[in-house]
Amino acid sequence: MKAKPYISLLIILSVLFVSCNQSDQNEQIDTPVSGKDTVYVEDILLPYFSAAKPRYDSVFEHADITLISVNARRGMSLLFADSANCVILSRDYLQDEDSIRSALKLPFKQIEIAKDGLVFFVNTSIPIDTLNIMQLQDFVNGSSINTVQKSTTLHERLIIPSMQSSEYAALLHYFSIKDKPLPIKTTIMEDRKQLKKHILSNNAIAIGMMSDVLKDSSVKPIRIGYVDSSKRRIPPQIVHPGFIVQNMYPLIVPIFAYMKNDKQNLAWGFATFMEKDPEVQRILLKQGIVPTHARYNLIRED
Repeated sequence: MKAKPYISLLIILSVLFVSCNQSDQNEQIDTPVSGKDTVYVEDILLPYFSAAKPRYDSVFEHADITLISVNARRGMSLLFADSANCVILSRDYLQDEDSIRSALKLPFKQIEIAKDGLVFFVNTSIPIDTLNIMQLQDFVNGSSINTVQKSTTLHERLIIPSMQSSEYAALLHYFSIKDKPLPIKTTIMEDRKQLKKHILSNNAIAIGMMSDVLKDSSVKPIRIGYVDSSKRRIPPQIVHPGFIVQNMYPLIVPIFAYMKNDKQNLAWGFATFMEKDPEVQRILLKQGIVPTHARYNLIRED
């Protein structure tokens, strides 16, 4: 009977020993190539990275990554709330986010995977093909867009996916002063397909991402003239990813994987694979975004 406490003690020690071993193993599982994690991906980007994920899965059999759709603002909120190791968004920090990050000295890291472009578009029946940056600046600040040669006036409202979208963040970045609210009146349509349907039956102008807008031939992206950093006037060019590659599109949008810190964990491994793998780069390019670190052979079409 006296041996029972000794045996019980042995059992308890054994359980503790096994638990410690299991705990150590669990900590070791989360490596750049194995483990389990969730990556939050902006809604407009989710189809692109979902298309690339089978390539990742085929290479890393012991990695279990789940992709979850979020809007851009929500994704950033999850990062700041310490609720995500990685979020993938097609925008940079907004000013308030950057100020908070700097003030709190948060150790976030950015991995630039690809680029897209902010596009203004209308329905194909509207006889407006080109605008310059100053015309767009005036429009965003509340003026009507009038075409001299066609005398067509667009509605004084801009159709946007939502205030939480990367499209709106890009609009703020390029046309707002210190991310202040824009004077233009907006109509919000969170469903991008419905937004395009609205454009088809209205003299309205909308914003979208190049990768998405170019997939729909029923709408027309507006060619934009601008003045580059060397004060050279660049005439309106066809809206095409090739001009993003050449850094000749005026409204380029970065696509970042935001990491909670610089730890080389599973989420980091996924993000860097999306960034650097040549097959993933081909898949993402086919989806319409421009991988930042891919090599390109541009052929000019006459």
